[in-house]
Amino acid sequence: MTIAYVSPIPHAAQSRFRRWQQRHAARNFSVVGRNRRASLSMKQGEAAGPPSPTSTPTTDQIFAKNAGRDLFFNALDEAKAISLLDAELGSLSAADDRFIAAERLKFFPTATAADAIIRFVRRFDTSKLDSYVLEDRVARRKAVESLARHKGVHHRSRVLELLFSCLSDPDPYMVEVAIWALAEVDAQDERALQSVTSVLSADSRVAKRVAIHTLLRANHTPALPALRQFVDDNDLATASAARAACSVLASDEEAMQPVIQFLRSPVLNVRRAAIEDITLSRYVPALDAICKCPNSLVLRARTARVLLEKGLRGDTRAEQSLDEETARLVDHLIWDNPVHLDLLGMTKDTRKARAPDRNIRQLYKNDALEAYLACRTLVEDFRGNENDHIGSQLLKSYNDLGYFDYFGAYHVYKTLGWLKYAPAYSFLLENATNLPPRFFNHQAGAITALAELGNGDAIDTLIEVGKKSDIWELKYACLISSERLGDSGRLREAFKSDADWLIRSRAKCGLDFSHLDG
Repeated sequence: MTIAYVSPIPHAAQSRFRRWQQRHAARNFSVVGRNRRASLSMKQGEAAGPPSPTSTPTTDQIFAKNAGRDLFFNALDEAKAISLLDAELGSLSAADDRFIAAERLKFFPTATAADAIIRFVRRFDTSKLDSYVLEDRVARRKAVESLARHKGVHHRSRVLELLFSCLSDPDPYMVEVAIWALAEVDAQDERALQSVTSVLSADSRVAKRVAIHTLLRANHTPALPALRQFVDDNDLATASAARAACSVLASDEEAMQPVIQFLRSPVLNVRRAAIEDITLSRYVPALDAICKCPNSLVLRARTARVLLEKGLRGDTRAEQSLDEETARLVDHLIWDNPVHLDLLGMTKDTRKARAPDRNIRQLYKNDALEAYLACRTLVEDFRGNENDHIGSQLLKSYNDLGYFDYFGAYHVYKTLGWLKYAPAYSFLLENATNLPPRFFNHQAGAITALAELGNGDAIDTLIEVGKKSDIWELKYACLISSERLGDSGRLREAFKSDADWLIRSRAKCGLDFSHLDG
């Protein structure tokens, strides 16, 4: 069972990581587009395994294949990272560097790196944790996370001993990391699972989701009584995880029914939790709600694909075709028009709320709900050639950033398309073709935005991108956009023999894309 990993490192530390990346971008990172520095997300799928020779690689597997190469920078090799960990605590002039060093070592699954991490974590006196600088305490957590990425291949007994000791650590965030790490190193012995169950039941400081997911990953059915205590927890993210665990461990699909309603929570983290838990439980009745949920396309598409695999393919891998109802649903998912999303009934009714400056800023919000609502508002008020100044203002806001905004870029691309801002053609075409693979969702956004501009010159490029890509979302976006721009069926014909059953089935489906109008 694969669980989408959400880093237990606190948000403040992640923010420091991003600031560090921006400071060092010119020296260490590849540029994106027109010399924009990549503001890199720490929530990735590196743990996804390689595809089997007979199966189509999943988006997560393709993403994982490229993540290390995109993130790695030559200035910090294994020896340098270890030297930073070994430096005297509190002594570094740029304390964030120790955090980065700990993070880098996940790319070096060697006995030397594992030994250095264990040595670093053991240097702290846990009875005096508050006496250490915050950056070193956060680096300590990150070091344990990186150690878990090595899967316990080296010094396994020492690794397990370290993780067990961390379960009683005075730092609750470290306890969460240790719980997750036990699952990563596949520690399924009774001692480990009983320890995790005890933390779940007794330690009120620790967020419950990571413990619940660890017990689920281990298929630890003896934990069911403890898990059932949390299905109606006041914290909906915890309740969602508990319901997913009970659904899988007790084969009780009905336990997941309330989780669909969690997708309509105004709280971003609750919606994210529900998406993750629907993925874990492969709860097919949630497909429609997932496709319309106001969270990022990359999360919704990943979950939708899992549910489609179960609902339409099962475990047989036999050839099947998409029915028109399902095809329409997936079309709308990839087309991603905020008009078709469930924005929880939210509207903007005042002049201040509808001000273009305000809504352009909100396109860069981390909560996709706010960004989609801002996009819809801008399009309602300014769609069309007579309002080109809004498109110009939006494009300027993006270019003025000086770095690649992971959250905002996608919504900027899409909004430029919905506004039908023709001068953005070259900009969108560049991002439809030149973004690194790890930004495939942004690339899909640029591709579908091009379709709204109506410039048929993009067709040949989109066909080429679609044929070369291994990522189903990109293939699907290219199929939609090329046909809406006037492709006479060249890409559809090519996709009828595609290796991906979903792309192949959609190409063979007789439904065109006119239903996306409006």
